[in-house]
Amino acid sequence: MTVHKMDSVETSFLVDGLACFIDLSKDLPLNLFFGKDYVFWFFERPLLCFDDIFCGLISESISSYGADVLIKFSGGNTLADSCFSVKGNDAGRDARWISKNFENFFDGKVGYPIILFNRTFDWIAFESAYEEFGVIAVKKSDFHSDFGDYLKSSFISIEGLAEMASGSSIDGLTAKALISSYHG
Repeated sequence: MTVHKMDSVETSFLVDGLACFIDLSKDLPLNLFFGKDYVFWFFERPLLCFDDIFCGLISESISSYGADVLIKFSGGNTLADSCFSVKGNDAGRDARWISKNFENFFDGKVGYPIILFNRTFDWIAFESAYEEFGVIAVKKSDFHSDFGDYLKSSFISIEGLAEMASGSSIDGLTAKALISSYHG
């Protein structure tokens, strides 16, 4: 297994890095990303329970960007054992291990929000406890077509979200709120 628990110093460093790209005091459906240099996709939560998609995200990110993928639980809180690094040598097994431990939030030690990203912050995914959808932001300036192709085939585009927003279901209402924050 290539999952590595980040120590508190590493976690603090990574949270400081995240704070340059997202406002850790905000939550969805608000746009919590700084700047306008992003392309957005959306996903039904919890992402970690969809093993194939979660594993694919890890694999495609590592293949495209050459950097490990990090999973940070409990948002900006620097709790011990709240951040994990996946190197990708066996992404399927690693994804299953994280998913299995996520079922009980690592014995209640961590919680939402969950932030996934690669070490170089080329993309960041944010999942809240309060919304049915999470968001993935990819920097336009660091966009890799293979990673983008994977996102297009596995996640919901802003156009797909707009189609959902046309309905009156709970998902439609959530989609409307996200569109108002992320479209434009």
